[in-house]
Amino acid sequence: MKVRMKKWLALSGLLALCLALTGCYVPPDDLDQYTVDGNYQYQSIAPQVITPTPSPTPTPTPTQANIQPEATINWDNYGTTATPTLIPNLTNQGGLIGYITPNPVTPNSVTPVPTTAASSLKLGSTGDDVEKMQRRLKELGYYKGSVDGDFGEGTETAVKNFQKQNGLTVDGKAGTNTLNKLYSDNAVKAPTTTVTNTPRRTASPTPRATSTPDLSKEYYLELGSSGSRVKTLQNRLIELGWMDGKADSSFGAATEYAVKAFQARYDSLWDDGVAGPSTLQALYSSNAAKSSSPVSSIGETLQEGDSSDAVKAMQKRLKELGYLSGSADGSFGSATKAAVIAFQTANGLKADGKAGTSTLNTLYSDDAKGPDSLNDSENAGNGVSINGYVTLREGDTGDAVKALQRALKNRGYYSGSIDGTYGSATVAAVTAFQQRNGLRVDGTAGPTTQTALYGSDAEDADYDTLRPGDTSTAVRNLQYTLYELGYYDGTVDGVYGDTTEDAVRAFQIRNDVSPVDGIAGTKTQQVLYSENAIAAAAQNTEYTTLRKGDRGDNVVQMQDSLQQLGYLSEATGYYDDATVEAVKNFQRRNGLTVDGAAGQDTLRVLYSDNPKTAY
Repeated sequence: MKVRMKKWLALSGLLALCLALTGCYVPPDDLDQYTVDGNYQYQSIAPQVITPTPSPTPTPTPTQANIQPEATINWDNYGTTATPTLIPNLTNQGGLIGYITPNPVTPNSVTPVPTTAASSLKLGSTGDDVEKMQRRLKELGYYKGSVDGDFGEGTETAVKNFQKQNGLTVDGKAGTNTLNKLYSDNAVKAPTTTVTNTPRRTASPTPRATSTPDLSKEYYLELGSSGSRVKTLQNRLIELGWMDGKADSSFGAATEYAVKAFQARYDSLWDDGVAGPSTLQALYSSNAAKSSSPVSSIGETLQEGDSSDAVKAMQKRLKELGYLSGSADGSFGSATKAAVIAFQTANGLKADGKAGTSTLNTLYSDDAKGPDSLNDSENAGNGVSINGYVTLREGDTGDAVKALQRALKNRGYYSGSIDGTYGSATVAAVTAFQQRNGLRVDGTAGPTTQTALYGSDAEDADYDTLRPGDTSTAVRNLQYTLYELGYYDGTVDGVYGDTTEDAVRAFQIRNDVSPVDGIAGTKTQQVLYSENAIAAAAQNTEYTTLRKGDRGDNVVQMQDSLQQLGYLSEATGYYDDATVEAVKNFQRRNGLTVDGAAGQDTLRVLYSDNPKTAY
């Protein structure tokens, strides 16, 4: 019995020792250090007492749902749309390793719009901004001219076509909206058109000498030469790109000009315009120098509306001589026509604005006269009519000057009175017109200037908005014109004060210009400086009768006037019951028929200089 008891005690002690060594009792987690804002970040394992059993309980496996350990995010793929991988947290806190899945973030993708120093590019503008715009227009297929930084008529046409295709206001001016659209990724390209049955002159990639004439005998082709050899020479110059047009077998100034340009490409040739043996050998060789654009044209008449390399060559020559300040873009517009007329006038040619054989040969000759000769011409200022116009200059008087002033006023360049006297104000207006339209700037209205002024393509003046507080010469002109029309009775001092504001508002009401706000914006100034401006004393103004239920700008104008006189609290643009009562009160106060409808008599008194106020 004692022996059995000893064995049992020994066995129990051994068992207790085993339990202590194996650590079957798991103490509770210290959870406080693994919480964030009171939320457990790791799975806790409840304390258990393990009794010796054949099948011990397996340790729970951590899952993604119940484990949120701190972990290191792999930022290499963060912010992309790729599916992220689980990244292990290598900090083994609490005996567990966790995983996280970073949320994918798609970054905003915005294509930056190039900025431009100029807020608006227009006809006559020059510089890098114009060059960038031309390059972009060419990329989109709207511009075919040279990228030269000159905003000419061809560039303006390209801008208009771009605006039309992209749903923008078609005015040919590249303002903020147009430039933003132009440089955007969704700018609409120019529509492609297929032209059939249109013969084109194509130059061989490598000029061939198969049509080379017999050069075994020396001969010279020069100004005045004619015949088949000249025709072959002209065809070769056209083939190489030095000339444009159709060979006419006559060696004129245009051919000589092209030969000179070809010779200038060779150090070994004299650029004298004479096609001798050395020049002909070089011209008919297989590696003859080519030109990317012609320098002259022959055998054709160029006129307004044409667009070609021949026009471009002519424009370059006109610019070289000082007749054209716009871009040589290959488009024959009104400015180019005016330049041609000026050239023809100065060189004793028929001034019809068409560049035929005589005009082109004279243009490309060494004897071509520049525009300075116009001032010295006995016809310039002696009343001789050129293309229907006589030259007008400072000091001249008469009906022709009145017509000039009226045309300048209609286009916004002149704000003085139509008095028929060519004074300093008229000189300034003509100068501004010439600058705006790419003409020679001298303040003298010659045939070139008048042709452009009275043409349909002339550019109007730009107006800067004038408002209370402004002080400038433009304000002085505004006051003077308002004074002439009977709206302004203050001092013409160039200060936009209350009196000027009231005068502008009265003008807007009488001339049906909205909004009636006393601010002289573009619309107000265009009407003010036009020959159609209605004077304050005009008694034949017709007003549209307004009644209850009407809406629109006319109602706003009427309500605004009633509000200023104290009859109405606000202008809503809707002829409601409150407006009816205001009109009735106005009619009673001013001795009119009281019916609540704003007819001719009511509106005439309301918009007059002395309506009675509500007080």
